[in-house]
Amino acid sequence: MDLPYVYPDTDPYEIDYLFELNGFVILKGAVSKPDLAEMNAWADDHWDYVTNPGQRFGPSSGGQWIGNIETHTYSGEDGCNFQNIIEGADVFRRLIDHPSWIGLVRKWINDAANGVSLHETLMNIRGKGGFIGIHCGGHIPCTYMTFRQANTGEWMVGQINVITALRDIGPGDGPTTLVPGSHKAAIPHPGLFVGDGKTVTYRSDGPAGKARGMVELHAEAGDVLMFTDTITHGSAARTNDGYRRMVLYRYSPRWVRSRFNYQPTPEFWERMTPAQQAIIEPIRPRQKPAMAKV
Repeated sequence: MDLPYVYPDTDPYEIDYLFELNGFVILKGAVSKPDLAEMNAWADDHWDYVTNPGQRFGPSSGGQWIGNIETHTYSGEDGCNFQNIIEGADVFRRLIDHPSWIGLVRKWINDAANGVSLHETLMNIRGKGGFIGIHCGGHIPCTYMTFRQANTGEWMVGQINVITALRDIGPGDGPTTLVPGSHKAAIPHPGLFVGDGKTVTYRSDGPAGKARGMVELHAEAGDVLMFTDTITHGSAARTNDGYRRMVLYRYSPRWVRSRFNYQPTPEFWERMTPAQQAIIEPIRPRQKPAMAKV
């Protein structure tokens, strides 16, 4: 099938149409080569955490810490996640409100009504055999999987995933796969039924790969894939040697808490712009004024 690649000069209405229809768009060449080089250099500098994982389990049972970044895996097969990657090299901070996508994020989440926050930020590095199983779909009654575009033109999307390919991702590289339009599905994907054929799991045990309706989304380094988390997705198993590298930022309305509740360090807070601070902490704590000394 022809995939909806979106170029910088694509008509804004067409971008909205493709996103509403299919649940995803791809921004070609959205991230510059210098930014890619800075992110890949950070990965190279921390490669021991990929090849010698040690306690790489993350928030539920304690991963390794690199400053305020935590190593993590969801299932083992998905590879090494560097959670809270925004506190890595400065390029990761700049991605918080990157001009290539932040305007679309604000429009589709409906910043004026809902605000915008970052639910999760990570760098994922996945080796041969790694994959993500089938998960999500319009049938799941979860707040951050809301997707609505009213006839008035007002959007309300509960979560938008923004994936940046740090290196080319082609056939055999374990690309992201998804079922176009499945964000509107009222029933689960066939691959989510287990056992007696009636029980539905949140995520399948095997690769999403060639499952019914799935398409592979190949990308060149610097391309950005944007999709609603509601869409049924996963990834194919990597069969090539080497590692897939990508960065994932998940944006949600301010009402959705951050996934692992990382608190920004004071040093990182000072480096952020006010606009970035408003995304990282969209609801500032409110305390009563200190009592005046008598």
